[in-house]
Amino acid sequence: MGSGRDKRKKAKGGGKPGAGAEKTARKSEQNEGKAVRRLERKTQGGEDDIDALLAKFKLEDAAATAIRVEPGVRPSPRVYSTFNLLPSQKENELILFGGEWYDSEKDKTHVYADLFVLDVEKVAWRRIVSPKGPLPRSSHQSVMTKYHMYVFGGEFTSLNQEKFRHYNDLWRLNLADWSWEQLPGRGGPSPRSGHRMVLQRNRLLLFGGFWDAGKEPKYYNDLWAFHLTDLQWECLGPTTQTGSSWPSPRGGCQLAVHGELLFVFGGYSVLPPPDKDPAAKAAKRKSAGDDDDEGGKGVVHDDVWCYDTKSGAWERVRKAGMAPSARTGFGMARHGRRAVYFGGVVDQAGGRDRVYSELFNEAYQFDLETRRWFPLAVRAPRGKRAGAAAGGADGAPALADGSALQVTPAQRARLEAAATCIQASFRGYAVRKAYTAYKLGGAVSELLYSPALYGVDVGASADTVKPRARAAPLMAVARNTLWLLGGMVEVAHTDVVLDDVWSLDLSKLDGWTCVQENTGGEELKDLSDWESDEEDSDSEAE
Repeated sequence: MGSGRDKRKKAKGGGKPGAGAEKTARKSEQNEGKAVRRLERKTQGGEDDIDALLAKFKLEDAAATAIRVEPGVRPSPRVYSTFNLLPSQKENELILFGGEWYDSEKDKTHVYADLFVLDVEKVAWRRIVSPKGPLPRSSHQSVMTKYHMYVFGGEFTSLNQEKFRHYNDLWRLNLADWSWEQLPGRGGPSPRSGHRMVLQRNRLLLFGGFWDAGKEPKYYNDLWAFHLTDLQWECLGPTTQTGSSWPSPRGGCQLAVHGELLFVFGGYSVLPPPDKDPAAKAAKRKSAGDDDDEGGKGVVHDDVWCYDTKSGAWERVRKAGMAPSARTGFGMARHGRRAVYFGGVVDQAGGRDRVYSELFNEAYQFDLETRRWFPLAVRAPRGKRAGAAAGGADGAPALADGSALQVTPAQRARLEAAATCIQASFRGYAVRKAYTAYKLGGAVSELLYSPALYGVDVGASADTVKPRARAAPLMAVARNTLWLLGGMVEVAHTDVVLDDVWSLDLSKLDGWTCVQENTGGEELKDLSDWESDEEDSDSEAE
């Protein structure tokens, strides 16, 4: 018996060189094959099977073994992506990651995990195919440093929008070779989407967001810091309901950093139904918004908060200047000491128990030092200014008879105070009625009756080219130029995703330029025609 054991041991130890390595390689190959077969089995799911959809993506991703660059490939229409300036000496490239697209014809939602780079000088796109990266996602956040792009969170939805999965993973893209790396996320924020994240010195600051498994959404108002030196998360704020000294829970807000200060702009949240949260009854009665499908009240936040990163104190910023009306889904990009703001949407109650979306294409700026709002006074390009909007010969605003309007400093102060109050309280035709109610006569009245002369699209004629009204536009600044990509519009009760590209020189403000047309122009035209026909039939019925 002993000799037998010795023989087996001798036979085991006396094999030919390299046999062990070959065996290990065979086992590794077998294990990889098993993993692939497991993924293949997982892909056999329906449209609401998130695990099957993600397994299919992993299977396709595993087949791509090398990083490659595909020049001339333009991204398909999408929203809720991220759009950032690639750090370089030229500052001439922008990077797009992820997002989703709703196919209105098939009622399907597609979520992406691809990378695109736009060369703003050549107006040329290229696609970056980099395997072993993040799973498809939208409503995530990405932040650029000198050598990396950091991506956190987001959500994935099934094709039929019945099921959702939120992420709390943190990824880092190496900008030198386009390779992905997942970073440890222990002790960090909970899974969420709709949050916002910015760079402040050597750390990432993350605020807010929401989590929704298809029942009742949960909104957050916690503030987190991710330290880039030791790759550790730190919670800077509450994870429960807030008091008056902290912004209320919300998603879809915007952030801007100015020195040691962090600004939070607007956002959206849904209050739980009173019968499920008795403590919310009083708050619901005081809040304006729309009921969602589950009976909760949708709240559009139009407040601005400032967080001092040194003292850790929050302060609600007093509304000053000509601030935009309440809206959500607006885009924002920082340029120097100002935050530039465009677009947005708010739901309005219409006739016959209908709710319609009012979209905006107004541009505003918020001075991060004086904390005042101003309309972004975009002038018509030289040679296209006409009528009263062109102003007098000396550059002063012009009246209807062509003469120059002379406004004293005292009148201008009164004008600003009155216009701010009116604009904050009234919309549309009600604004003109309010001008009369405020009894603003003479030159001040003339100026108020011409908003373009006051500062909204100053010098713009009726046919001035500018982006159409939209929600969720992507915005980034390269050098002194603002770049705007896509967004979403509602046409004939259908959400349509745009992919047009616009630019605006922020140093000259001499007019918008359409750099790339929207690829779905015919679809928009057909839906607009259908919407016009429906409005005509509604008016006849009334």
